Amino acid sequence: MNQTPRLVLSWLLVAVLLGYGVIQTLVTAAKLFTH
Repeated sequence: MNQTPRLVLSWLLVAVLLGYGVIQTLVTAAKLFTH
């Protein structure tokens, strides 16, 4: 029963890292395109 929260936390961490990478890519692309 203790396995589920750890699984949820790990997936949440992965989602945050992926989202952060996507945001960084979009910011970089926006800087390149606006200059």
